[in-house]
Amino acid sequence: MVIGVFCSANKNVDKAYFEATQALGMWIGQGGHSLVWGGCRLGLMETIAEGFRQGASSLPDENRGKLIGVIPEIIEKKGKSFSPVDQAIYCKSLSERKDIMISLSDVLIALPGGIGTLDEIFTVISSATIGYTDKKVILYNISGFWNPLISLMNHLESQGMVRGDYRQRIVEVKSLEELSSAFRLLPCQS
Repeated sequence: MVIGVFCSANKNVDKAYFEATQALGMWIGQGGHSLVWGGCRLGLMETIAEGFRQGASSLPDENRGKLIGVIPEIIEKKGKSFSPVDQAIYCKSLSERKDIMISLSDVLIALPGGIGTLDEIFTVISSATIGYTDKKVILYNISGFWNPLISLMNHLESQGMVRGDYRQRIVEVKSLEELSSAFRLLPCQS
């Protein structure tokens, strides 16, 4: 499976987010999955890639997934891209990066993040609502980080502003165990 991960590039965030991100990266790598992410060597982005490499190193080469960085040229020019990667895909903008990540991924996981992560989540969901994609976003709700977003979604739904049940597109998990259970229910795993 190709797993896309949206997350923060900030380094001054709660230590619990780094710990859970490291564990998730290891889980993805140990599972033989490929990781598609923003290709940055900052914050949680760097941590997910390091965790992935550490987890994948426990597998024989032929069973390892790929580490795929989708890197805006401006990040590369500033020397902020993560290295080494199995595949680097360079793009001109954040919008292009987002589109590439979504197209390459079977499923997308949103870790704690800011405005860019919100943009990525809602691009997937709005595209699914219209019918451009059938992909889901898994909100990894570490230490309740996504609780305000879930409350907002519930409010939007109660006001008739959301078509259908948003829970068909956004799945909340609070642990790796819940994430594993959610993955078993995905169509691409059947």
